[in-house]
Amino acid sequence: MLDGGHTWGSLDISLTRYGVSRYRLVVFPPGISADDRVLLRAWRAWPVWGMIAWLTLEVVLNPTVGAGPALVISTAVALGAGAVVMAMTGANRGRVRTFSVTRVAGMDDPATQDRFAELQSLAHRLALADTRLTAGDAGEVEHEAEVWRVYDLMAPVETAR
Repeated sequence: MLDGGHTWGSLDISLTRYGVSRYRLVVFPPGISADDRVLLRAWRAWPVWGMIAWLTLEVVLNPTVGAGPALVISTAVALGAGAVVMAMTGANRGRVRTFSVTRVAGMDDPATQDRFAELQSLAHRLALADTRLTAGDAGEVEHEAEVWRVYDLMAPVETAR
């Protein structure tokens, strides 16, 4: 469960008010270990679990040590845990590739449509690689090779100087 549904990363889709849809494809560096993936997922989710830890400590410590010390302790623990996870992901954190598209209903921007089509294509390739691996039609090597191809396609575009 901690390693998520896909070894390659995640696809997040959020539908918000007023017809705005956000799509985010996250691909971890291929070839990293399961432990590294767990740490990357923990780092990316730190704002949520860090706040939950902070609130829990506030509720538990406030009656016993008082408001001031509880605030200091809970803040130190939440920030310290985040700093530890950040340090543990240092080698891979900067290598994670993210592709995001925000669409607004009724807006037919060609550039956004092109980016969305590219995101769909990349996500489809990853899903197909997972399906082939699960069905036994491809081995681990073929699966990782496809993840590498998608990862390389998501490389940041170099700007001319």
